[in-house]
This record gives sequence, structure tokens and C-alpha cells, in this order.
Amino acid sequence: MLTRYVDSLKAHPLLARAGEVKVAYLSTYPPRECGIATFCEDLIHATGGGGAFPEPVVIAMEGGARYHRYSRPVVHVVDDRNEKDYQAAAEFINDSPVDVVSIQHEFGIYGGLEGRGMYRFLDALRKPVVTNLHTVLPQPDRMTHDMIRALAEKSQRVMVMNPIASQILRRDYDIAPRKVSFINHGAPSPSVERREAVKQRLGVGGKKVMCTFGLVGAGKGLEYAIQALPQVLRRHPELVYLIVGETHPGAIRNGADEYRESLTRLIGELGVEDSVRFVNHYLTKDEIISYLAASDIYITPYINPHQICSGTLAYAVAAGRAIISTAYLHARFLLGEERGLLVDFASAPSISEAALRVLDAPELQAELEWRTRAYGRRLLWAEVGARYRNLLREVFSQRPRPRPGPAVLIPVAALAPPPVARSVAQ
Repeated sequence: MLTRYVDSLKAHPLLARAGEVKVAYLSTYPPRECGIATFCEDLIHATGGGGAFPEPVVIAMEGGARYHRYSRPVVHVVDDRNEKDYQAAAEFINDSPVDVVSIQHEFGIYGGLEGRGMYRFLDALRKPVVTNLHTVLPQPDRMTHDMIRALAEKSQRVMVMNPIASQILRRDYDIAPRKVSFINHGAPSPSVERREAVKQRLGVGGKKVMCTFGLVGAGKGLEYAIQALPQVLRRHPELVYLIVGETHPGAIRNGADEYRESLTRLIGELGVEDSVRFVNHYLTKDEIISYLAASDIYITPYINPHQICSGTLAYAVAAGRAIISTAYLHARFLLGEERGLLVDFASAPSISEAALRVLDAPELQAELEWRTRAYGRRLLWAEVGARYRNLLREVFSQRPRPRPGPAVLIPVAALAPPPVARSVAQ
């Protein structure tokens, strides 16, 4: 199977064009339902815009009992529990015309925290590497510190999506700033459809809409947003809270969706059943854009203060929404300069107060939307893709060049043209 994949890669019609940077991505990838998979797909589309790059290839990470059916650009699959698969993937890339490897790194998708397979992959790889760190933990334990240090040492460049992450890498991991590049998390262009028209289409016409989207699981803090509703509904009974997205596959235990069930019980206990709606499926990009377009308030009540990056928050900023969020690290960056309202962690009263500020004052909502929309232009995939293309080109241009061997003197006689063969008839 590996030989067949390598042969098909060498024959790839777009990848074979000379003079262009040919990229292989190591990542999860659709149809696997995972935020990193979606990010990688979007990044590939953005970097390839207008034929700027040839079609890349993807080495897709798999784990667990379920395997997915892939099509191009996926050309090879790695079982995250099988160290030999990592070795094979590196050899596969080494034997291909790939110029640069882009690793989308997140804890848990490369065989757990230890990441022995990743070490083996990097040790065997002979191509330049750009590693995109989707999580950067401050004050790491020794294992995490050593793992990220090893990734950085094997990478020509480390990319982060929050400048605070650059500071953490320098302070807590002793990674040189010259090796770290910051590029915003990308986001799609917002809808141009009128908000009320989208609300009508989604069945919430005439309502004020507060929304959270993304994979649902403990750690999202959705219970605190729900607990905030009774106080808000007393003044704004027209509010509806949309919790949009299916449960994270890792949050389902023995077929039981315990977190969502706990939210449902809480909604019943508070008597807010008519004001909360679940949209329980994995969203298409068009659906995400529509739900954001319908939102008067977008909220991320996440409870991890160290969350360095949130794709859903980036989407909401690019969509120009009024945003309420706990002060995790990505929110502190994206919502700085009064682009949003930051609230306390695990605090329903703090969320209630912020929601009432927005709903009581349409002029505040308009001001917050103007500010996020203005900054959000930097997050659009066209801008992010152009910056990432430049980074890949820079890394490729700085690759080590093979040194020429010693000069070899060739006798002049050896340069003489061979005698012309004569036919028997002559």
C-alpha cells in the first residue's frame, strides 16, 4: 500500500510542477469530525487560492476503533497508536517531491502526551518542517516541556495563533523568538444576509439570539451561561440561547452523553426550556456562518484560563458579533482594546450582567460589532492564507542546499563527439 501511495504522489499532476513549494500536511482531516481537521482543510484551501500553490498532500492521523474513508488530498493514513506508521509516513514524505512539511500539532491526536510516534517521525524526516502549535501550555510539566522543545528543535519554524503564545514559548520553553511566527487563526467571510432574514430562516424570527457553537463537552462552561438566563429573561423574555454543535466524540462514554444530559436537566430545573435550543449535529461551514449572522450576542463561557486559541472565537470576531467571553488567553488577545466584554470564570452573575449591558443598550451592541468587524478583517482566510504561503516560501528558501562535490578533471579526449555510426550499405 505504501509503495502504491508513493507512486501516486510522484505522478500527482499539480504536485509535479517545477519551481513551486510542494507541501505535505500531517494532521487530522475531514471527514473526521475534529476542529484541527477543519482548520487544516481551510488552511489548504486558503494557501492554494488562485493556484498560488500546487495541490498539497495530507497524511491523515487516525485513532480509536473508527477509521474514515478519505479522498484527495489525503494520500496516506497514520494510526496514532502505531509507532511504525510514523516511521513509514516520514519515509513516504522523504521519497516524495514534497518540499515542506506542515504539522498541525494538538495534544491527543499523536498518540497521547508522550508522543513517541511523533519523535520517531521527526527523527526520520529529511524535509523542512513548520509546526503549528494549537495549544501552548504555560508553566508546563517536564514531559510537556520536553515534547514541545523537541518539536521546536526539529522544526525550522514554529507557528502560533496568539502573540501571548510567543511570550510563553520564550519564557517557559526557552524557545528563541526568531524561530516563532505569529499568524492569526483564520475564519470565513461573514454573511451579507440581513440578520432578521437569517433569524426567520432558522426559526428564531423576532428573537434576540445568544449563541455558542462548536463541539460540546465539559470545559465549555455552558452551564454557567444557562444559569445566567433567568435573570436576563426577566428583562428580556425575547432572548433565546442557541447551543449549536454535536457532542465531542471524546465526551461520550459507553454511549452516554452525560454532559449534554446534565445541561438538559439544568434547563428543566431553571424553567428555561422555551429559551434554550440545542442544534445537535456537526455543522457545515455554511451553517456556522448562518448561526453567527443570526446572533446578537456570541458567548464563549469557557472555564480553562490557559486556552491559547479558539477557532469559534475567531469566527465570531470575523463575523463582527458582539462577544461575551471569559478571560482565557485567546479572548484576552482577540477581545482586547474593548472589542468585547470579558467576564469572570464560572460566574453566572457576571455573564448575566454582561448580557444585560448588551441587550439594554443597542448602541453598545452596534459599537462592539463595529470593533470586531474592523479587527476581524485580519482573520479572514484570504489574509491568513497569504501570510502562511509567505511563511512556507521563506522556510523553503532557507533550506540547506547540498554542497557541490570536488571538481573532477575530464580528459579532453573524453569530450570529443562519438564517431558517427555507418550503415552496412555504406
